[in-house]
Amino acid sequence: MGNVADSGSTVSIAAETEHPQDMLREVSQCSLLIGMRLHSLIYAASREVPLLGISYDPKIDHFLGRVGSVPVGTTDELDPQIVAAQAERLLTEGETRRRANTAKIDAMKKAARLPAEHIAQFLRSKG
Repeated sequence: MGNVADSGSTVSIAAETEHPQDMLREVSQCSLLIGMRLHSLIYAASREVPLLGISYDPKIDHFLGRVGSVPVGTTDELDPQIVAAQAERLLTEGETRRRANTAKIDAMKKAARLPAEHIAQFLRSKG
């Protein structure tokens, strides 16, 4: 993992991982995640880690909307001052924002499990 320390803060780029549980573990240690890949944002939301999304695809915008956020920029247009200001805001409001989003995240987790539960129920009824 690459680290850059400045003023008591550490910025890290996680090493490539092959197992989702390893990535979840990495994300759960973050105070803030800035990501552009959908799974990084999903992992952060599932671990209630404040997140900033960088858009490159409508699926990123859609997911951010579901968690009450908007992209901080795009891969074509990203202003580091805006990213820094938004990051500082999230770090300052972290716990308040986390509490405000808990019900939304819990509902998304429940909805994500429904298809698998329906398939399992269907298979049980056939056995």
